[in-house]
Amino acid sequence: MYEVNRSVFLLIPLEPFWVWLQNLPDINLDGLSLKALQQDANAYLISTAENSEDLWLQIEQHYQDIFAAELADWCEDERRWPQLDADTFLKWFEVKSSMIVTDLAKEELEREEFVPIELN
Repeated sequence: MYEVNRSVFLLIPLEPFWVWLQNLPDINLDGLSLKALQQDANAYLISTAENSEDLWLQIEQHYQDIFAAELADWCEDERRWPQLDADTFLKWFEVKSSMIVTDLAKEELEREEFVPIELN
């Protein structure tokens, strides 16, 4: 068991995100619900944060990229996206954080460049 030099936060989709998702054309959401999205929320690793203020500073520096990644997973057409501003981000997502990340796996951490999910 090892502590890693990262902190983590979960990005929990909220009702406005779900409404946007439901209004996208040509998307099949059968069997999906807001609750299911919330239970399988994306986790983001950031540099080690000493406290919640430090964590929020890091989120503020990257929220537009994070927001864009979350939207691109569902819709590549940026014309259908909302404004990527901080107010909208905070209305669309709840952030749950943890300062300490403990790695229970025996294999080494691997990194791979983020690639949005191909929808079609």
